[in-house]
This record gives sequence, structure tokens and C-alpha cells, in this order.
Amino acid sequence: MLATIYRFYLLGLAMSAVVVLFCLLAWLIYRVARRLDKTKKERQALLYEAFLIFLVTTPILSFAFMAIMVIFMA
Repeated sequence: MLATIYRFYLLGLAMSAVVVLFCLLAWLIYRVARRLDKTKKERQALLYEAFLIFLVTTPILSFAFMAIMVIFMA
């Protein structure tokens, strides 16, 4: 039972990492294409913000994906 929950969590973690990376890359490409960040400091701040968003949202979304998978597998 515990191994099954752990497997669901790891799968949810992988899925959330892929989803968050895809969204962040789309956001970064949009900002680069529009040239919204003029200076080097602004571009570094953008990358720092993207990294923090990735670190914060990935574990939270992993539990959401895990819950969805548990519901579908039940």
C-alpha cells in the first residue's frame, strides 16, 4: 500500500515538473520575444523568479496530480 502511494507521488512529481517546466519555458520565450526585459539585471531577475516558481509550484502540483491519479485508478 505504501509503495503504491509512493509510486503515485513520484509519478505526480514527474508530471508536475514537466508541466511547470513547459509553462515556464513558454513564459520565458514570450518575454524574450516581446523584449520586455531590457537590462541584464532584469533578465537575471526573470530567471531567478522562474527558478523560484518552479521550486514552489512543483511539489504542490505533484500532490494534485497524485490525487487525480488515485481517483482515476480507484
